[in-house]
Amino acid sequence: MLTYESADQLLAEPDALRFLHVVILNALRDKATQLEVRFGDDGGLLYYRVDGRDWELSAPPDEVYPLLKDAVRESARLVQPERPDLTVIAGVPGARYEPLEAGWLTYSLGGRWLDLAVRIDPREPYGFIRFDIDGADEFAEAAGDALSEYAERLADSE
Repeated sequence: MLTYESADQLLAEPDALRFLHVVILNALRDKATQLEVRFGDDGGLLYYRVDGRDWELSAPPDEVYPLLKDAVRESARLVQPERPDLTVIAGVPGARYEPLEAGWLTYSLGGRWLDLAVRIDPREPYGFIRFDIDGADEFAEAAGDALSEYAERLADSE
């Protein structure tokens, strides 16, 4: 579970969790229905979907990017299915089937809870983290207020 209590609490979080909070708050503020971090050789890409359109956002910082999957695993309730014995007959030589880790992340904002469906593709260094968001519009104003407070505290601390 991730809980936003105050900007001071957010500033005290480890970098990966703070980044995750800020990305989720932005997605809620903008009433996104899906949030996705895609991993590749050269870092990560961040997208969210608003009104049926995908928007690419600023990439995760290089020091945060490799920590995101573990940060989500620690915060969410996930099912890690066993990998079945099977042979991949097409694709990259030596490839293995890696089932998705799936579950939910409960996000608490302003004393209210929102469950985000989570899927993690565990393939390293590739894969993705995907959050499906239902009801973001109910949290948009509170998320905007939280981001404003965070921006003010961030400016004050610099």
